[in-house]
Amino acid sequence: MNYHIGNMLIYQEFNGKNECPLCRIRNILEKRLVDQYLNESVMEDFQRRMVNELGFCSHHTEMLRSRPNKLSLALQHITRLTALKGKIEVTEDAKAADRMADTFMRSGKTCVICEGVEVNMIRYYKTVAEMYCAEEKFKGILLSTNGFCLEHFGALLKYAKYARGKRKEYVYELTKLEKEVLTKLLEDLQWFAAKHDYRNADKPWNGAENALERSVYKLHGIEAK
Repeated sequence: MNYHIGNMLIYQEFNGKNECPLCRIRNILEKRLVDQYLNESVMEDFQRRMVNELGFCSHHTEMLRSRPNKLSLALQHITRLTALKGKIEVTEDAKAADRMADTFMRSGKTCVICEGVEVNMIRYYKTVAEMYCAEEKFKGILLSTNGFCLEHFGALLKYAKYARGKRKEYVYELTKLEKEVLTKLLEDLQWFAAKHDYRNADKPWNGAENALERSVYKLHGIEAK
């Protein structure tokens, strides 16, 4: 296997131990960026300009706030709020007010960390497809996973063209894997529900005791904290 910086996380997380290895990779990337924006990025002009322009979404603000380095976040907020304050025009003009409304209604939804994570995740979607094409043993690694959350399953399909000559095979194996995983999950969910009937109280769970949690992961992914 050809290990390098571009595929190390894929080999690390495609291990069959979690509901979505790409969620795990995304969470690692998020945590790295959170640490970056609380440390070296605080004083970098380009990164500060990006924070001023995009800010942080509520999810990543909470991740930043949960870390010990409160001063760095305060400094980021000072420059972000200063930039937003500069966009407030004291006016009676309705059109100007409408323009400001659009700006400030979006202000909590844009996020420099979300943008950075997405750029990196696109690279990983492409790399998974490229590895399927180039590395014979990777097919077995892919098929040993528990599938993917539905968002990341869709993303892998979107970038399947990077499997080049093996695109059709890659799409077939991906869709077959995901359908099989969801079929098993639905069986477990049905038994999870059936176990709430007193007549089944003494029957074994057969691995369905965490089916509801797994279904949440499949539907919504696993967020970093």
